[in-house]
Order: sequence, then C-alpha cells, then structure tokens
Amino acid sequence: MKKAFTIMEIIVSVLIIAIVTLTLAKINKQNVNMVNYVTTRLQNELSNTLFLHPEAFKYNKSKKDAYTLLHNMKIKNDSAKAYLKKITREIYTDTDIPIEKIPIPIQLNAIMLKSEFSTRYYRISM
Repeated sequence: MKKAFTIMEIIVSVLIIAIVTLTLAKINKQNVNMVNYVTTRLQNELSNTLFLHPEAFKYNKSKKDAYTLLHNMKIKNDSAKAYLKKITREIYTDTDIPIEKIPIPIQLNAIMLKSEFSTRYYRISM
C-alpha cells in the first residue's frame, strides 16, 4: 500500500495557508492605509507652511486661501494662482502669549490652522 495524505491533512494544510494569506493581506492593507495617511498628512503640513506668513496674524478667526496671504509676492502664473486659491485654512491666532522667567525680551505668538489635520505653530520674535 502507498503512503499518501489523507483528506483531513489536505484540508488542514489548505486552511492554514488560507489563514496566513488572509493575515498577510490584512497587514498589507493596513500598511497601504498608513502610507496614504502619512502622505496626506505630510502634504497638509507642507501646505500649512504657506499660512505661516506674518500677514496671517491679521486674519484671526477667519477662513482664508493661501493666495490671499501671498498676494504680495505678485504671482503671475495662472495655474499657480488657481492652486493657491484652492488651499484654504481657518486661521486662529493668539498674540502676545505671556512668557515668564525669561530674562530676554521676546514675544511669542501662536497660530492654529484648522483643516483636515489641524495644527498649531508658534512664532518667536524679539
């Protein structure tokens, strides 16, 4: 008589392979989701730098686009203008945050930008 695998051994091995494959697929999907999240977050952080112009402090509690803040740059490219007009943030500023126990005279201002990923930045000036 020839030795061979029983049907039960084959079913168990197929089941183990299926479980491992599904687990790997789930991990892959989680990795793809994390890459998409990090990419979107980094693009948002890069766009936020457009709103760190000192002129942003004039627009407390208002929603503005990047072109409004950068209009002094006299951007001539129409596609760049259109792109900057699409990037909007709600701007909230805190001016003159008191700093105690610091011997040098500095001024600390905060700006909070609200969008999909809200962020707070601080600005120190002397």
